[in-house]
Amino acid sequence: MARRRTTRKGSRRKTARRAYTRTRSRTRRRATSPKTAGNKVYGLVKQASPWLAFASQITAKDYEALQGTDHKNADMATKAKVFANIVAGRLTGFTPFKGDNLYGSDTTPFTINPSGVANKFTGLGVAGMIYKNLPIKQLPQKSKIGAIGKRLLLGGAIGGLFDAPSGNPHTTSSAQVLGRHMSVQQQNRSATTQTGMYSSSNDVTGGSF
Repeated sequence: MARRRTTRKGSRRKTARRAYTRTRSRTRRRATSPKTAGNKVYGLVKQASPWLAFASQITAKDYEALQGTDHKNADMATKAKVFANIVAGRLTGFTPFKGDNLYGSDTTPFTINPSGVANKFTGLGVAGMIYKNLPIKQLPQKSKIGAIGKRLLLGGAIGGLFDAPSGNPHTTSSAQVLGRHMSVQQQNRSATTQTGMYSSSNDVTGGSF
């Protein structure tokens, strides 16, 4: 009889231990559960922000030149080729795609533009890092905003360093792009300007180009 009692006590102890172990494992699983929706969104934004800043900044002036064309109506494959040509051309001087329907992107040259480092993305990045280091503990999401700001600063700075310098037609493909879509009158005005015989008073467009 004594042995049976000891066995019952031992079985009770084992059952209690198992229940305790299961409870702890469940607690640990809850603590290490998958990220919440907010954390997932933050992770995506954190990873995408430097690439978005870089791509937007390095292509900004080239896409401004394309606004007077039918580029927006082109198919996705053509748009992808134009984008690849602009980025690769600005970074290396080599454009992977050639063709007459690429809106002059196949002539995009290599460029260096130190003044382009100061742009809207680097400004946002600096603002995010300043926000993170403010000595106010009550401010929400300081570390997350600072991390995103740091990546915006990096991506925007690299994109700005290689984007097209302003006011220099020899370092952007805008001249080739717009030249294909100019009116006859605009082309004549461009030709007379090069010969030094152009007068704005004789141009009915009033210098809109």
